[in-house]
Amino acid sequence: WVNTTAMDYPNDHCNINDSSSSLQQQQLLPRIQQHFEQTIHNYQSLFDELDDLDSNLWILEPTLPARRSCVERRIALWEGGASVVIVLDHEKPRGVPIMVRFLGVTMATIKAVGGGGNGSGVASGGGSVADWRASFAEFVAEEEEEETSAGEKRRQVTDDSSSDNKKRWSEERSIRDNLELWLGSSLPSPLSTEKSDYLVECGICYSHRLPVMSDEGDTTIDEEGPLPEEKCSNSNCNRYYHESCLFEWLHSLPTARVSFDRIFGNCPYCCEGVSVKVLNRAQH
Repeated sequence: WVNTTAMDYPNDHCNINDSSSSLQQQQLLPRIQQHFEQTIHNYQSLFDELDDLDSNLWILEPTLPARRSCVERRIALWEGGASVVIVLDHEKPRGVPIMVRFLGVTMATIKAVGGGGNGSGVASGGGSVADWRASFAEFVAEEEEEETSAGEKRRQVTDDSSSDNKKRWSEERSIRDNLELWLGSSLPSPLSTEKSDYLVECGICYSHRLPVMSDEGDTTIDEEGPLPEEKCSNSNCNRYYHESCLFEWLHSLPTARVSFDRIFGNCPYCCEGVSVKVLNRAQH
């Protein structure tokens, strides 16, 4: 939208992080429009990747529709709360994400879903589960360089049709296709599953998102609150908790102890040992 100011200059408002923008109020509207259209064109491949993820996968965060400037997505991997957070590179949208963080993914949860099960995912063909961290690191690893006999470096080039290349991240594939190739199975889709299957409740407050309190003390829309990310390590329990809920619970226990920046105590359900970062109680 365009808002005319008291100086009769147009203010352009665009939901895009464009650090190269240096438009001046004195510039003519056609030039501003040209710059805007060029910026949209430059980021179109990024928008296409984000739209593909938003349309075909269960996005746990952010709440959709998201701002175009948000290049982070938390994607449901399978039932039980396992998810992956990725941050796309706006310069290379199909490249390896600049940040990848797995939440709720453990050896137990991989075994529970059978891993990839077909030899190309996080489980080997024999059914034993590989180290999924090493598996993903290998999957996204760049082609290695090796010394030639003459002392010159050359890059190992693999035919795109070979099996080795098919098991590596490729910018020829979409972000979604690369993730599914590594996992060895299709990711949960809103076309065939319900989002409630991939949402987990906090074992203490029994809510999915923790309501956020405004400065005036009012509760904001619950969609803006954090998700339960702390998990009991007991595979027979696997309860999830909001970080602040678990901290308050442990802080109330007379047997809890603090070491460095973490507080230790017992899980409210199975009594196994759990810990969480010590929080400033005035900030939550």
